[in-house]
Amino acid sequence: MQGDDKAHPWVDAEGLVWAGNGSGSQTAPVDALTMMVRLHDPQNWAELRLGRQFEMAGALRPVHFDGATARARAPTGTSVEAFGGVPVVTQLAGYKGGDWVSGGRIGQALGRSTSFGVSYLQQRDQGAPSFEEAGFDFASAPVRWFDLATHGVYDLIDPGLAEAGASLAGRFGDLRPEIYATHRSPSRLIPATSLFSALGDTPADTVGAAVRWRMFPRLDLLPMVAARDTASDVGVDATVRATLRLDDRGDGAVSLEGRRQGSGPDRWTGARLALRMPITRRLRWSTELELVGPDDPRGRGTVWPWGLVALRWTPVDHWELAGAMEAASTPTSTREVNALARLSWAWGAR
Repeated sequence: MQGDDKAHPWVDAEGLVWAGNGSGSQTAPVDALTMMVRLHDPQNWAELRLGRQFEMAGALRPVHFDGATARARAPTGTSVEAFGGVPVVTQLAGYKGGDWVSGGRIGQALGRSTSFGVSYLQQRDQGAPSFEEAGFDFASAPVRWFDLATHGVYDLIDPGLAEAGASLAGRFGDLRPEIYATHRSPSRLIPATSLFSALGDTPADTVGAAVRWRMFPRLDLLPMVAARDTASDVGVDATVRATLRLDDRGDGAVSLEGRRQGSGPDRWTGARLALRMPITRRLRWSTELELVGPDDPRGRGTVWPWGLVALRWTPVDHWELAGAMEAASTPTSTREVNALARLSWAWGAR
């Protein structure tokens, strides 16, 4: 649920609560993912968020906590943000003394094209440091045809580079070439959703290049190739993706992708088809299909499939009903089926 006051545009609120039914020894009680009130001035020079929230300041890892976040921005381009609270515990219970998280970021904008910032994050578990890191981020687009970005995160508990990345990109009409390099340690990985990302996001050092080419007004081609070093095992990863928009706005589109991961212990080749289509003005349909052929199936079948089908229906203004079903065979599950339904109601002026 989310809402804002049009008469007093300095306050809004949002909340997301999950409830479920477990099977066997599993339990799925009611719990809140977010529950937050935001106070801000209409020009967004200052902001205060109170409650359960996610925060990712600059290059830092995202944190989920109950507490407060304050931001302020000066006419000189200087911005300051600070946050603090306790790490989220399910059911709003089980908080322990000495559990807390805090951090912040100081940033500076140089004109409209360049910005940079430094950030800091610390989390403690019963008073003992759980993780502590400092980050730096920089982005600039000095001219219309060129931009660059870089970031880095340094682990202060186990001193060393936790994550780093840099990219250089150009814009030349219908072509957008890019070269990039990344480093990521295992503790920085975020849980993935699809089979492709679950298999392909291996901790590694990567150097690669990509070119986005708008071949026709509605057709984009994106080839990518990268060298990945995983535990001294160097291999080449390659992807080719084509996207065809079915209308000028891109409400409907077909995407076809082929991918080869030739590095790391789990090498595989896969294909992905994604389709989204407005059937009528009030009914939309989308589907995604993936097939992965592992080099070493380990007795789990020569092909691993994953599929998702979703529908969104707006029967009348302000009401929306959506549902999705996912089925897969993965390295961890021979078969798995998940379903989700959502009913939404919006009221007030829009």
